[in-house]
Amino acid sequence: MKLLKHFDFTNEKELDLDIWNVRVGDKWANNEKQHYVDSLDNLYFDDGLVIKGTHKNGVYESSRIDTKGKLFFKYGRIDVQVQLPKGKGTWPAVWLMSEESKFGHWPKSGEIDLMEHVGRNLDNVFFCLHTEAHNHRSGNYYYTEYQEVGLSDNINTFSLLWEENAITYFLNDKEIVKYEKGKNGFDPTHKGWPFNEDFYLIINMALGGGLGGPIDDSCFPQKFIIKDIKIYQ
Repeated sequence: MKLLKHFDFTNEKELDLDIWNVRVGDKWANNEKQHYVDSLDNLYFDDGLVIKGTHKNGVYESSRIDTKGKLFFKYGRIDVQVQLPKGKGTWPAVWLMSEESKFGHWPKSGEIDLMEHVGRNLDNVFFCLHTEAHNHRSGNYYYTEYQEVGLSDNINTFSLLWEENAITYFLNDKEIVKYEKGKNGFDPTHKGWPFNEDFYLIINMALGGGLGGPIDDSCFPQKFIIKDIKIYQ
């Protein structure tokens, strides 16, 4: 595979808006509590791209960026080097969504969660796929939890190998789980495997919500730091 795109955020000073969109808003899924803002207090560079969660005057703020309409791809490998936050209520994630939503709105066109972590359960990370037939609402989906003591104390590389009929997850080059199209009785059609289309990248830190859980207001500010991203095809 060849390197398609490399983001060395440790050597950058500002976000490349030819590649990234900064999303703003205060109404999001999963009963999340944060307002996503375009603010240098919540999204900035300091030896990496920092997404900072804050709580001021009763308002939770954080940041969310994506490459929709600007950088999208099908198949390949993605390596993302990050430092996770620890505060209870933090919910950082790196994930992918369908560029064209060919099969309809979520979850019909698929969601690939490269990495999710929640501060209420330190060092426990989630590797999931969501589809029309298999998603967290159906209770029967591609879902793996993995725990490693001290994970949130260190910088780690989360990786995804995306092939036509399989998606494999790695943590620091150690294979964690491999999901295969149609295996174990899962639907082999686009309802169970809509991952043969272009997807774009999303990075955010949600606060609270169904997975994030209760928020410890005393923990703020919290930082989710993205050091490096490599995309290969």
